[in-house]
Order: sequence, then C-alpha cells, then structure tokens
Amino acid sequence: MCDLSAQVNVCNHVCDSWFVELSHILARLPVNTVLEFRVVCTSWRTYINSPSFISKHRNLYNKNHSKNSHLLIAESTRQLCLQRVTNDQILTTLAFLPPFSPDIIIPLIWEACNGLFLVSVHADQQGICLWIPFLRKSLILPPCPIVTPFLFAHYVIGFSPSCDEYKVLAFRIHTIIQGYEYEPAMAVYSLKNHLWTIKINPMNVDAWTSLRDPFSCDLYVYCGGIVYWFTKVDPEIIHAFDFNTEEFKNVPVPEPLKESKNLVLFTIGELLAVISLPCILVLEEHDVEYRWREWCSDSWIQNVFDILEEHYSFTPKVFFVEESNTFLIIGFWGRIQFYEISSKKLELLRNGDANFLFGGAYVETLALLTGNEGMIFEPFP
Repeated sequence: MCDLSAQVNVCNHVCDSWFVELSHILARLPVNTVLEFRVVCTSWRTYINSPSFISKHRNLYNKNHSKNSHLLIAESTRQLCLQRVTNDQILTTLAFLPPFSPDIIIPLIWEACNGLFLVSVHADQQGICLWIPFLRKSLILPPCPIVTPFLFAHYVIGFSPSCDEYKVLAFRIHTIIQGYEYEPAMAVYSLKNHLWTIKINPMNVDAWTSLRDPFSCDLYVYCGGIVYWFTKVDPEIIHAFDFNTEEFKNVPVPEPLKESKNLVLFTIGELLAVISLPCILVLEEHDVEYRWREWCSDSWIQNVFDILEEHYSFTPKVFFVEESNTFLIIGFWGRIQFYEISSKKLELLRNGDANFLFGGAYVETLALLTGNEGMIFEPFP
C-alpha cells in the first residue's frame, strides 16, 4: 500500500510539473495558436479561459515578442485597416474593421490599451464597444449614464495593474445648451462587473474641461496604469488620470518646456518622457510627488528634436523602441519616419498618403475570451 501511495504521489508530482511547464509554453504563444489548443481537452480549455492564464499570457507573450513593433489604424478605401509596423519598416495588414451600423462610414477609434480598442458603434457616438481584433469579436458596453442624445462624452480606455482590470473613463465638459447649463461629469466602466459608476471628483475639473478639441484623444499617452495628455490651454500642466485610484492628477511641465509650442509626450519603458534640450527627461513618482530626472543627454537628441519641430502645426505621435534604439514618429496625415540612434539615420516609411487615425504598441490579448452575465458580443468574420 505504501509503495502504491508513493507511486501515486510521484505521478501527481510529474503531472503537476508537466502542466506548469506547459502553461509557461502556452503563455508565450500567439493568440491564434493558443485558441487552437483550447480544443485539445476540457481541462486545457478551462485553464486557457481562466483569468490567471489570460493575465499571464498578456505579460509573457507581449514582453517577449511584441517589443519591436507597433500597430497603426489607417483609413483605406473608406474603411479602417489594422496594420503592423516592424523595425524592418514593413507594413503588414492584420485585420479590417467593418462599420458597426449603416450610418457609419468610418468607425471612430477613441483609444486602445493592451490590444483592446475603444470604438464608437453609431454615428451619433451614443454607443461604444471594445473591439478585440485577434479574437474577431467586440463587446457592446452598456449605455453611459452621463451621455444623452444631446450631451456627448470623451472616452479613454486604460488598465489598472493593482486590480488587474480594464476600465473605461467617460468625462463630459461644462456645456450650455439652449440656456440650460450642464456641469462637468465623469463615469468609470469596469470590465469585471460590466457596469458604469458615476464618480464624484471635484478636484482637477480643469483636467477634462480643457479638452475642447475633438482630436485631443490623439495626444493621450498611456503608461503604468496612468493616461497622460497635454493641452495648449494650460502649457504648464500635464493632465493625468490614474486608473488605479480613478482620480485626476496634475503633473508640472519641466521648467525649460513651459513656453514650448509643441510639447511631445512619449514613453520609455513604463516612464513618461519628454525632450528638453539638450536631454530627455523621464517622470518618476516619489512619495506621491512627481519629479523629472535626466534619462539621456547626447548629440542625437538635437536631431530628434529638429524632426519633431517639423510638425509644429500637428503634435506627432512618438514611440521609442529601446531594444533597437529607434524612434517611430507619426506625423501629419500619417507621415511615418524612423530615426535610428546608433547610425543617426532618418528613414521615411510613408509620406502621408494615408490618414492614420491611431498609433500604439502591438499587443495580442486574450481579454474578453469569455464573458460575464449580461455581456453582448458581436462576432466578426
């Protein structure tokens, strides 16, 4: 009996070790491959559908395979096309996004986070959804409580690392319509419970009151559970919304940049960064206070600054790929340039022949692989 019990324990240990190794392998595979493994057996399907594996895959796969590429959404024959840009400067079409309703010619992309795209589903922007291109489906969000047929909202999607949860921020600026005054309002949607919650946040109301430009969403920069943006209404403040605490914050602009006409925000790893000649500064938080420190000071920074100055009438999107020391710059009307630091060489990938509506890091996600009660999904061919 003892020998049999020992043998069972050994077998269980071997099975557990094998399954742990398998889980590490699965977490490093592309989404399409992982989905194929779900049909192997019930236990594999259950494990792949689990929140713990979905989080593990998000962290491991994208950390190891997606650093050197970015996604762009371009207008192509009056349709949105999802494309991948790699360091060898090749555009690869991944998916097409068809209109969600007959009254939409080109869907409006609000923002994206970790492979989830926030999209308007009607021309009047009364409904929004989360589009997951790698799963070929979308989740229709419940009606936002601060939106009416004549009161619109701005939307930002983000991820809260502290609770491993996706959220959508909706905020409405101060509005006067036909003599009636409507105060600013905000609400936060939680993907875990599929509900909107109206938030009371009397501080930093100017953070969203300043967003009067309909294209302000082009200036959002997301990193570390916080979304940052800059408006020319107040050139001395960078606004921020923390998806962990669900609160707005104000970050001071570095002193040399307070008079800048074209402040460009981007990320270096998990840090917010700006170019302040003759150096690049990154933002760090110390004891609830924000401090800027020098990240790099070299002659090539002047070259990058001069390139950005060429877009003085249009704030460009900037992405920095640390592994290849390359800047990807998306300028006016979709002009795409690469600047390689080591060779100090600037190359043009696309000269504005397409209207790029969005740029972001390439992320494959299994989020929304399964849904909760009350969720409505729309499949895509």
